[in-house]
Amino acid sequence: MDQEEFIERQKELNRLTSLVSKGGTIKDCSHPVKAECCLPIKNAHSLQRQGSLKLLEKTVKGNSFIYCHTERQINKKYNFLDLKPIGRKDASTFYGFCDFHDTNLFKEIENDPEATDIDNNLHCFLHTYRSFSHSYHRKYEEYKLFTSSEPEVLNYLNKYYGKDIDKVRQGIKLALQDLEVPKKRLDEILINKTYEDLEFYCYEFPYRCPVSCAGVSTPGHFKNGTPFNLSDSENVSYSDIFTTVLPFSERTVIILATFPDDLLGIKYLDELDHISNTLEFQKYLSFHIINNLENVYISPKFYDRKSYKWRQSYCKLIDIIANKYTPYIRYNKAFQINYFASTEKIES
Repeated sequence: MDQEEFIERQKELNRLTSLVSKGGTIKDCSHPVKAECCLPIKNAHSLQRQGSLKLLEKTVKGNSFIYCHTERQINKKYNFLDLKPIGRKDASTFYGFCDFHDTNLFKEIENDPEATDIDNNLHCFLHTYRSFSHSYHRKYEEYKLFTSSEPEVLNYLNKYYGKDIDKVRQGIKLALQDLEVPKKRLDEILINKTYEDLEFYCYEFPYRCPVSCAGVSTPGHFKNGTPFNLSDSENVSYSDIFTTVLPFSERTVIILATFPDDLLGIKYLDELDHISNTLEFQKYLSFHIINNLENVYISPKFYDRKSYKWRQSYCKLIDIIANKYTPYIRYNKAFQINYFASTEKIES
């Protein structure tokens, strides 16, 4: 598929996704205690609107904006599918919590956006729970798209995926089934307040980095290239890595988590913890984000100062990772993206 054909197909898919969403976005509170729910279901932020997202903004002629990996537009000057400027009001939102739970569950970390303490298990859990909830909710919306009865949507999916469409649908269904396992365990931790029942790997950079993200992923490889989470068997349980990155005024917080009895997940975090070279640590952490998460936001103060060729390569990498037909990519030391270098820090 050439670049122009890819761009046209992506534009059509974006339009159809929007069509399905407008027809009835899934609205459901993720909290397990439904008896406490108070409507409405809010368009909640998985990342803090008045915290991390605000700190990533760039203002041009009175308009403030950030970039998201899943929001794209055609760069007419250089003819590639570029990142699209969006306002933080619409960034990282999902109809995943009712008014009561969105307000009360996250007040420890939301009322004061700078309050997050990586030595506080409650704070780390709440960020992890919200990050997971966003991924969980989005997977259901993806399933809704691929099982839509809208004729226009069906025509496009059959045209794009052809005889593979049933296999793609089955893959999404299996992914949902896989997510039900950590969902149940996280809900139990929430109800029992046993926040130590997650294994956290946390880190702080003493400056504001240009990226924020939230989600759960199943990485395809360990750092050394050994396969990880690549089995096609329904009997093999995947390992979940929960990831939250939060830039604050004068620091950036990294919260990764897995379950203590998930030995492969623990190994993945241990590998990251044992990288002694600072540059390699920063680059591998950057690789983990771009390769495994879609709910990623970057500052225009970082992206806009790159050359157009660098931006083209960046967007092409996002497209390769998002394409259901391309294999998992592996990390190598020549990886060029580094969100966490001190030279990339952003100022107010």
